[in-house]
Amino acid sequence: MLARLAGWLLGGLFALVLMTGPALADTRVALVIANSAYQHAPRLPNPPNDARSIAAALRQVGFQTTEKNDLSKSDLEQALKVFAQSARGADVAVIYYAGHGMEQGGLNYLVPIDATLASDQDVAFDAIPLDLLLRTVEGASRLKLVILDACRNNPFTTAMQRSGGGTRAIGRGLARVEPDGDVLVAYAAREGSTADDGDGGDSPFTKALTERMVIPGLEIRLLFGQVRDQVLKVTDRRQEPAIYGSLGGDPFYFVPPAAAAPARRAGGPAAAVMPPASPLAQLRDAALADRQAGNLDKAIAEYQAVLAQDPGDTESRLGVALVHVSRSEWDAAIADTDALIKLRPEHAPAWHTRGRAKAGKGDYTGAIADATQAIKLTPKVDNFYVARARYYRALNQLDLAVTDVTTALGISEDADSYYLRGQLREDTGDKPGALADYDKAVMLAPKNQRAVAAKARLARGG
Repeated sequence: MLARLAGWLLGGLFALVLMTGPALADTRVALVIANSAYQHAPRLPNPPNDARSIAAALRQVGFQTTEKNDLSKSDLEQALKVFAQSARGADVAVIYYAGHGMEQGGLNYLVPIDATLASDQDVAFDAIPLDLLLRTVEGASRLKLVILDACRNNPFTTAMQRSGGGTRAIGRGLARVEPDGDVLVAYAAREGSTADDGDGGDSPFTKALTERMVIPGLEIRLLFGQVRDQVLKVTDRRQEPAIYGSLGGDPFYFVPPAAAAPARRAGGPAAAVMPPASPLAQLRDAALADRQAGNLDKAIAEYQAVLAQDPGDTESRLGVALVHVSRSEWDAAIADTDALIKLRPEHAPAWHTRGRAKAGKGDYTGAIADATQAIKLTPKVDNFYVARARYYRALNQLDLAVTDVTTALGISEDADSYYLRGQLREDTGDKPGALADYDKAVMLAPKNQRAVAAKARLARGG
C-alpha cells in the first residue's frame, strides 16, 4: 500500500513539474556563498544548509550556479572577480551570501572566515564592502540581484576595540542601501535588525524564498513581498525581510507565467528547458508545508512515501518525528529520533527533538542530556538553550535555566525568550529583573499578550 502511495504521489508530482517547468531564453548566472567555519568566531550552523537550498532552487529555475563555501578575504575577492566576468555576458546575475555581515559608519561589509576584526579600524582591511558585490553584478543586462542572509548577531562587535571615531560606529545588523540602476538588494532582516538562524535546518528566510522562487508567474516584487509576510508570520514578527533598489516597468519572473515551448534567440538554437526538481524533493517540500500548516495526517503520509523510496532521507525521518511530537506521541517520536541518531549521530536537531519527546514524558534529566548534546554539536542555536532552560525549570534548577536563556538572548534577541527569563526571575524573587525582561519582550513584540499582562501585573506591584 505504501509503495503504491509513493508511486502515485511521485508520479503526480513529476507530471506537475513537467507541466510547469520553465522554458527560459535569457542567460542566468548565480554565485552562492556560504561562510560558516569562522576562524576567530563560533561556527555558524545554518549558512551551508541555506546555501545548498538556494543553489538547488536557482538551478531549478535555469541559473548556471557556482557554489563557494568558507571563503577567506582573498578567496572571496577572487570568486567575485571571476563571477563579474560571467555577469557581463548574462541577462540576469544573482549573488547570494550567507554568513556574518556588519555595518560601520553607514557602510555594509561581509565578513570572510579569516577576519580578525580586533579593532573597528580593521573593518576596512578585513571585510568585503557590499559595494563590491553590487559592482560585480552590474554587467548583467536585465536584472542584478544581491541577496544577503548576513543579518545575524555578530560576535566580532562585542570584543572589538573601539577607537572612538564617530565615523566608525558599529551598528546592529546592516544599514539601508540605495543601489543604482536595475539592481535589487534583499536583506533577510531589514536594516538595523538581526535574523533568526533556524534550528540547524534552513532559516525562515531561506525557506520562504526557495518555496516561492519556483512558483510560475510570481513576479519578483510580489515574490519578495510574500517572503516578507511569511517570515513575519513564522517568527512572530521578530524578523522582517526587506528589499532595496528599484526596477523598471518590465516584470521579472524566476519561472514564467505559462509553460511555453522552448524559446529561441534570433538566429540561435532553442534554449534548453531546465530539468525539473527531483520528485522526492518536491514531495518532501510538500510534507514540510503540510506539517507547518497542521495537516499532520497528510504530512506523515508524504514523509513516509519519501522514506519508502529513500530510507536514508534524514530530513523526512526528522519530519516524521516532529509530527509525532506535535501529536504528543512521545514514544513514537523517541523511536524515530533514536533511529535517526544511530544513522547520523552528528545531527543536532535529532538530539533536540528527542529531548522534547523525553520532556513530554516527564524525563527532564534525559531531556537535558539530549539538549546538551545538541548544543555541543551546534552551539549557536538559541532554541536549543531555551529548550534546556525549560527542562532545568521543570527540575527547579532556576539559576541554570536563567543562564541558558541569557545565552540564547546573546545569540538572538527574542520576545519569547525575554518573557521566559522574566518568569524565571520572578521564580527566584528578582521582580525588578523580571519587569525589565517583560518590558523588553513587549518592546520587541507589542502584541505578545502574555508579556503585556505580566508587565502590567508587576508594574502594579503584583
